Amino acid sequence: MVGGPAQFRSLWQTGPVMELAKDAYRHILGGSVVFEHLPPAALDHIIARGLLIEVASGETVLTEGTRGPGLYVVLEGLVEIFLPDGATGRTRRPTEVHLNTMGPGRCLGEYSLIDEHSTSAAARSVAGAKLFFLSREEFRSIAEGDARVGKVIYLNLLRFLITRLRAKDEELDLFMMGSL
Repeated sequence: MVGGPAQFRSLWQTGPVMELAKDAYRHILGGSVVFEHLPPAALDHIIARGLLIEVASGETVLTEGTRGPGLYVVLEGLVEIFLPDGATGRTRRPTEVHLNTMGPGRCLGEYSLIDEHSTSAAARSVAGAKLFFLSREEFRSIAEGDARVGKVIYLNLLRFLITRLRAKDEELDLFMMGSL
């Protein structure tokens, strides 16, 4: 990661401030596209297996073209998704391309988590962020260890990715209609 190592720690640290943050983070994670519709006990189990990552402003979270380490969910702050300039694999970009800015509840790393390919874009913190991180191994263990939880998570991701694909189809239709 650029800009120094991110600060990793368990979400289950104790203390009054962490208890307030834990409740807020549980609410954000429970409403995230990946973990919505999970029973509270299953969500608590997932939270216990994940990590809280603090990312400094401008620090890289994901690098395009590398194997993604797992799933991230934004808890605080903003994360920019972009295609970096320069040569990356089969592509040469003259300039960086901004794709999206994600706030609390949004996930990243889900593509390479599912299809085992390298990441399709890069991500960096806009002005400092806190992220929930679930490693690839922990994600697989959770999804395969409890069939009901795995089904909910994979259906959530499938719905999310289909919604994104439909939106891209609409964008393509608008682009094609504008070029006729």
